[in-house]
This record gives sequence, structure tokens and C-alpha cells, in this order.
Amino acid sequence: MIEANEVCVRYGQSLVLTGLSLKLQARDRVGIVGGSGAGKSTLLRMAAGLQQPDSGTWTNSFKRTSLAFQQPTLLPWRNALDNLVIPLLACGLEPMRARQQAYQWLERVGLKDSAACWPSQLSGGMAQRLGFARALAVEPDLLLLDEPFSALDPQLRKSLADLCRQWVEHSGAALLVVTHHPQELAPLVERRFMLADGQAQWQDAFGDPLTQFPP
Repeated sequence: MIEANEVCVRYGQSLVLTGLSLKLQARDRVGIVGGSGAGKSTLLRMAAGLQQPDSGTWTNSFKRTSLAFQQPTLLPWRNALDNLVIPLLACGLEPMRARQQAYQWLERVGLKDSAACWPSQLSGGMAQRLGFARALAVEPDLLLLDEPFSALDPQLRKSLADLCRQWVEHSGAALLVVTHHPQELAPLVERRFMLADGQAQWQDAFGDPLTQFPP
């Protein structure tokens, strides 16, 4: 579980998050929307354990966290398959099982025929799909997605969103997604809230109207 109480984060003289409180538990599927500079990426970095608040409390009891970046951080000296195999080996899988599982995930995201390609040979959308597959393949109990489908066409967005939702529902993992585009959250999450002026301004369940947020 993640629990944040009165969290504040400052960059220089700028207060990015101010008095933020939230809770995220297993099986929760939550989306965060907000304009540029609202603090979405900061919140995601704290959830990933990459940043600590300047004040307030932030606790995270999830044992395995996985993050898919908007710009995937792939290993340029390894092919697409190895970019999946290596984290699976780090999770303790036997080499043969790791390769089998990596191939399965490449097939699920439509990259089976690109297993031998180097990251430099992949388009932006293909690289994003590979980063997405890597995040799910390690079977985290907390999955963090940062603008996960920004480089994909509408058909692929829907396909991967459906895959992600089904995986989360089956695994029981918690999901936290950040995006500039509220409509992208509909297939993925059950609840969403908006960050503005450093705080969660409102929270709703899908089916309720979504107010426009500042750019």
C-alpha cells in the first residue's frame, strides 16, 4: 500500500506538491491527470522510490514496483528480446523460462518479429511497446505508467490498454497512471484525480463528467 499524508515537494523556490494526501492499495486502478508542471511526474517518481518528499510522510509497502516511462530507457547494446530477458533474470527466473516468458510478452505487444532488433532500429511506438511489455513481464505488485501510449495509434492504444487492464485484474496488482489526456484513462482505471496547484483538486469515478483542467 502507498499512503501519503500532507506531502510537499519543492524545486528551488517552486512548490510543486503542497499538502498532498492519497492512498493506493492492491487492486486499485487510479489515474492522475493534470497540466504540464502540475506534479504528475514527481508523484510517479515518489511512487517508484526515486524521490522523497521535502515534508509530510510517504510510505510504500509494495514489494515489487515496475515503471514504464513515456520515453523507454532501453539497453541500446541489447536486442529487444534481451531487454525483456535481463530483468526477468534479475527477478530470479531460470534462463530458459526467462526467454520463453520474454517471447510471450513480445507476441502480446505485437513485437514477436522484432525480437532480434536493436533499440535503434525500433520506431518510437515500438520502443514504447517494448518498455510497456518489460514493465508487466516482471509481474510487479505496483505498476506505474507515465504517458504509456503517447506514441501509439488509436488501435494499438486500445489493444494495449485492454491487455493492461486484464493483466492488472488477473494479477491483483495496483496501477497508477499519469497522463495529460483524460480520455486515455477510461479503459484503464476506476478512479482518477486531477493535480493542480500542487494538490489533488478533485477525485471521481468513471461515468462522472470530467472537468477541463488547465493546460
